[in-house]
Amino acid sequence: MEKLHFSIIINAPKEKVWETMLGKDTYGKWADVFIPEIYYAGDWSKGSKILFLAPDETGKISGTVNRIKDLGS
Repeated sequence: MEKLHFSIIINAPKEKVWETMLGKDTYGKWADVFIPEIYYAGDWSKGSKILFLAPDETGKISGTVNRIKDLGS
């Protein structure tokens, strides 16, 4: 299988990129491309639970529960 690699240069400080990717007000704006109307409940602090939620085709809310781990471990 052929592997594809894409890269992009973002002209912004890394803090702004993380804020845009993970902020409650901005997460759904980019993640909606993959899962329409997705949002999350919870926070990104180590050890916390976070729920990723979205309505299905009938309007019922469903999703997954995840636990945030320290990426350094």
